[in-house]
Amino acid sequence: MKKLNQWLIALRILLFDDFNSKHRSLVERQRLIGIKGEKVALTYLKRSGWRCVATNVRFGKDELDILAMTPDEGTLVIVEVRATGVETKKPERTVGKSKRSAMMRIAKQLRGCARRNSSTLRVDLITVSFAKKPVTIEHYRGVLRIGASRIFT
Repeated sequence: MKKLNQWLIALRILLFDDFNSKHRSLVERQRLIGIKGEKVALTYLKRSGWRCVATNVRFGKDELDILAMTPDEGTLVIVEVRATGVETKKPERTVGKSKRSAMMRIAKQLRGCARRNSSTLRVDLITVSFAKKPVTIEHYRGVLRIGASRIFT
């Protein structure tokens, strides 16, 4: 009985360690795709004449990926970046209710900054797909209606 218990414990360790290492490597791969996606999006914006104000800024528990100014300096833009390495996965579909709420909370905190600079405030989404070559970048402007939001007043 003792040998059976030892064998079962060894088997459980083997199985769970293998599962954990696979899970860790998947999470790490997703994290690296996200970081690479943010770099690609930032390069895209800079090449389009945008000025990067900040990246990965925390507002309490919320974080914005990129804060940028449009080329005409008239709009301060909160940019959410979503990236994928899977062809069938649409990164724009991964922005859920909690992320939208977080972007609205960030916008509420930044509206004073935009006003002081005589600019408007907008929330954009940039998606990056590494599934095929060349890399695909989509830029969705004004994904949230800030002025019409109840929490924004």
